[in-house]
Amino acid sequence: MYDFNEVIDRSHTQSIKYEGMDLVYETTDMLPFWIADMDIATPQPILDALHGRLDHRIIGYTKWQQDKFYEPIKHWYRTRFDTRVMNNDLFYAPTVLYTITESIRALTQPGEGVIVNIPSYNTFLTLIEANRRVVVPSPLVFDGQTYKMDFDAFESLCQRPDMKVFLFCNPHNPTGKVFTTEELDEIVSICEAHDVFIIADEIHMDFVRQQPHQSLINWMKPDSPMIVTSCLGKTFNISGLPHAYYVTKNRFLKMELSRQILAAGIGNPNALALNAIEAGYMECADWVDALNDFILENMKFVTNYIETHLDDVLGVYIPDATFLMWIDFSKSGYSEEEVQQALQTVGKVAVGIGSTYMHGDSTHFRLNVACDHARLEEGMVRIKKAFDHLKNNHS
Repeated sequence: MYDFNEVIDRSHTQSIKYEGMDLVYETTDMLPFWIADMDIATPQPILDALHGRLDHRIIGYTKWQQDKFYEPIKHWYRTRFDTRVMNNDLFYAPTVLYTITESIRALTQPGEGVIVNIPSYNTFLTLIEANRRVVVPSPLVFDGQTYKMDFDAFESLCQRPDMKVFLFCNPHNPTGKVFTTEELDEIVSICEAHDVFIIADEIHMDFVRQQPHQSLINWMKPDSPMIVTSCLGKTFNISGLPHAYYVTKNRFLKMELSRQILAAGIGNPNALALNAIEAGYMECADWVDALNDFILENMKFVTNYIETHLDDVLGVYIPDATFLMWIDFSKSGYSEEEVQQALQTVGKVAVGIGSTYMHGDSTHFRLNVACDHARLEEGMVRIKKAFDHLKNNHS
């Protein structure tokens, strides 16, 4: 029904994934699997909705306080996650990262710490430091099958007087971990006991494959110290259409974020994004289900390929969520510098650089599998070529 193996030429579209590789790497002459941007067409109902809006020929200032914004989001959370969202708790924002940044600025002072699981989505680390706050790592520990939090260590961090915020990513990027009900209970309990505000990024929520996503919205009570933010950018591959929304019952943060958005002059929504939200959340549930099946098959392929051809140098597992794989090269014995040099110059493949997700050295790289199967197969061949080169040069 859906052709996720369709190959679409993205040249001359100002794509960061292809034409912006030089922002991170020394060359653009690589097959890209780095940034979390799918090589998959946006679903047709969204494209039709955008065309329909453009056909009107006037795209003026637009308001978001209307059913066209509220109802699709409420419908999606109710039908996908069995979660009830109230209009009074739901707000439009320019982007997820803007929401996170302004929440941190509202809740902390310069020099105070922000707790974040490590490894972490790399932009979390840079935005915390750019706003003169301190990254406070709460490492996730891999037990051979999944990543887990060290709750004793986490609670010790939350007890510190300079810890006001836990920046929480669920599903987690880059590991793909989905936090269980018991883990969410524990996180909420610890944070509430020590007056730590939870800022939850749930942008990968639609890529939870084994069970329904559990939003932290379900743990919110009146004035709870929590905010959940998300958007449709990852799910429907529309990250070039900036938009976001957030849900909170906390009166202080509602007031602060509304004030900051008004002060910055960015209170009007992206008019096209409103049409995308309506079409995506009202018409594209089957497309998302099919996409998740396709991504899982791609992950199985990567796993089988590594176990067959690269088992001596790479460790791999299929994550609970996301379209990203967090691949371990520690048993190879090579340094990250050696691995990245070989991948980029010999294999000519761009993957996420592990140390950018850490607060120190890394023995991992991140692989985006949301692309046609032929491209993914070519990518794995190139990764093998890079490691074969390393083996030959170290023998």
